[in-house]
Amino acid sequence: MKILLIQPPMTLLKNEIKSVVFPLGLAYIAASLEKNGYEVEVMDCVVLEQRNHIERDGMIHFGLDWPEISERIEKSNPDAIGISCLFSSQSSNAYKVAELAKQWNHKVPTIMGGAHPSSIPKEVLTNKNIDYIVLGEGDETIIHLVKNLHSFEHLKKIDGIGFKHDDSIIINPKTKFIENIDDLPFPARHLFPMELYFESEYGHGTDLMRKPLSSMITSRGCPYMCVFCSVHTVWGRNYRPRDPKKVVDEIELLVKKFGVREIHFEDDNLTLKKDRTIAICKEIIKRKIDLKWTTPNGVALWTLDKEVLVWMKRAGCYKLCFGIESGDMETQKFIRKHVPLDRCKEIVKEANKLGIWTHGFFIIGFPFENTRSIHNTIRYAIDSNLDFASFFLATPYPKTDLYTIMDERGMIKNLTWDTLRVSAASINTEYFTRGELRGLQREMFKEFVAMKFLRIFNPVKLGIQIRKLNSKDDIRFIIRYIRRFFQIVNDN
Repeated sequence: MKILLIQPPMTLLKNEIKSVVFPLGLAYIAASLEKNGYEVEVMDCVVLEQRNHIERDGMIHFGLDWPEISERIEKSNPDAIGISCLFSSQSSNAYKVAELAKQWNHKVPTIMGGAHPSSIPKEVLTNKNIDYIVLGEGDETIIHLVKNLHSFEHLKKIDGIGFKHDDSIIINPKTKFIENIDDLPFPARHLFPMELYFESEYGHGTDLMRKPLSSMITSRGCPYMCVFCSVHTVWGRNYRPRDPKKVVDEIELLVKKFGVREIHFEDDNLTLKKDRTIAICKEIIKRKIDLKWTTPNGVALWTLDKEVLVWMKRAGCYKLCFGIESGDMETQKFIRKHVPLDRCKEIVKEANKLGIWTHGFFIIGFPFENTRSIHNTIRYAIDSNLDFASFFLATPYPKTDLYTIMDERGMIKNLTWDTLRVSAASINTEYFTRGELRGLQREMFKEFVAMKFLRIFNPVKLGIQIRKLNSKDDIRFIIRYIRRFFQIVNDN
């Protein structure tokens, strides 16, 4: 049986940063299928065409065009098609891929997975071109599903799937997660055009010090209850870390087999366990792996201290991203994250001393947030001495508490999933319209930039920055960052 796995093209706003990120989830699914004897082919529509930016109605089509996708599906001639849909904003593209698959052969089973179908499986299955859904973590579920695609008696017993039977939609809730993720095979990178990812100029965000670059994860699951986050719909709330030696085994494979020189850890909780974080760093050092790495998905700042930072720096960490979210205590309570703001400044200070670049993530536009709380956030971002900052807009993703709260307050009106983007407000709040929120986002970014520029003339602040430029890699990184930075400024 041959299974074609597809990463759809993307539709972006003009001000959104293009990104070509290795699809780890799809690669894990591919590895699981291969391990169980299935023939697997992969089509990442984004990486296969990075120049095809067709502008239409203020939007950009990023990736293969639809005729090319149809031709590739026909050429592959699969027995089943799996479609990834990580983001609700990209759901229309995932549906279009399924439509093309059915136009080629209406009998081919179409399976969709990712955060969007995991959050609203019944709604997704109302689409006539979607036959099955894998809810959440799919490495084992996909095997049970493809073995029993046409057996209702077996399908109704499989944990974590959705499917159609006669005129009904049946959802089997996700109740089981893989406890020992060390048992999973490494992502099937050999099925992907790795050279295209390595050549791409569009990474996760603006981070890139060295090439070739690749991404990986060292854990799954998040125990926290942030009001805006939908990651639990995929990985659950039970934190499941990989063994440090297994993590470094994969790093070593990437370095020796693919020549990788930089890694992006995409964990939601890379540093949750201090001893494990240090153990990973020590193992990298012990094996004398020449590596640079960063955390574009962010780390839990309260899990860090000077000892951990020292080991991270020694092991090749050049930049840390922190999900601070808000500089206002009342907003922090609403978010349910409770970041210790004073300690955050101390961690940033220690990272600066060690020569680690720092980047803070902030969110504005929560339902009851007013001008004062937003002002507190920008002041905090500036006063914290972060090197970089990103300001996102609160987005009510399906099956998040934020969505429920906004819906109960009547704020969810005429909302379409395509509008759920952190770079563009999708709803009006109690105090601001969508347009006002977008204006505030621009102002915050520009105010942060202006203050960073003024600090160039402060000898102490300038000295801290200069001390981070210790190698050609550091210089290349900051030059590339400045280029991307001005691109963002122009777009804003």
